[in-house]
Amino acid sequence: MNRIWIEQLPKIELHCHLDGSVHPERIRDFLARQGEEIPADFDERISVAEDCPSLTEYLRCFELPLRWLQTEEGLEQAVIDLLHDAKEEHTRYIEIRFAPTLHLEGGLTYERVFEALARGKARGEEETGVRCAFIVCAMRHHTERRNLDMLEAAGRYYPHLVCAADLAGDENAFPTTVHATFFRRAGELGIPYTIHSGETGNKANIETALELHAGRLGHGIAMREDAELIERCRKFGVGVEMCPTSNFQTKSSTGWENYPLKAYLAAGLTVCLNTDNRTVSRTDLNREYLRAMEEGGCDRREILRLLENACKMAFAPETWKQNYLEELKAYR
Repeated sequence: MNRIWIEQLPKIELHCHLDGSVHPERIRDFLARQGEEIPADFDERISVAEDCPSLTEYLRCFELPLRWLQTEEGLEQAVIDLLHDAKEEHTRYIEIRFAPTLHLEGGLTYERVFEALARGKARGEEETGVRCAFIVCAMRHHTERRNLDMLEAAGRYYPHLVCAADLAGDENAFPTTVHATFFRRAGELGIPYTIHSGETGNKANIETALELHAGRLGHGIAMREDAELIERCRKFGVGVEMCPTSNFQTKSSTGWENYPLKAYLAAGLTVCLNTDNRTVSRTDLNREYLRAMEEGGCDRREILRLLENACKMAFAPETWKQNYLEELKAYR
């Protein structure tokens, strides 16, 4: 009964990486066209199991998808595929993350990358009715100049294609403070931002994100035992994008017994559920919500609150948000 109810709910997803959500058959076809043999460990190189030992192994799964995503065809088709997946899950709106600089290795320019995504968005939205927007990710290991150049290119596509900016990568090796100028420039351009913060236990990055006036945090696991930091997020209305399956696989959390979803809800945080990387994590949005109920102990009231939170947090037009909330009322 819970499964049917979850599947029918109209949904919103705010934390989903394009390169981590590529259909396996697209990668196989690409390798075949390149005249390459399919690796014997292909499945293990694009997806991890629940007992994935570390974040390092998790990140290895992005190599093959990124090879296909050096082409305009790959970028366009990946967006279309993702929107069709979202439609199957009754998702109404999805914010898709990608790092533009990671798609330039095959000779594409920023303009060609964004135009390919624009074509994928136009066709995908027409075919599915699912709305989407893109969050551009700066990379922690890239130079300040490289990230700022990307932001300037992305700014030309805000707000009709790009809806926000982000910072992704190794939190421990490259703290958020190093990239403060990036977010100050985003503010000058009028581009809102969310920041991957506290995924790997680094609480300091959450504190920095708040100092930089981030509208949302990606993951936010590291503050689970810091009541003061939780209260600061609640007070300033900072949203928290949680991705349970991914968090378990990267060992950000060991399981539902110490996962802070319900604690964050109880503390009044604006929290929502997401997939993070659908192919890498072998998950989808329905599965994340069903797990939150059957393994995480959330009841229907809390599930609806998570969806309302997602709507509140979304970098989407207010008129669309109101229409979505009206649709959601039928499931109370």
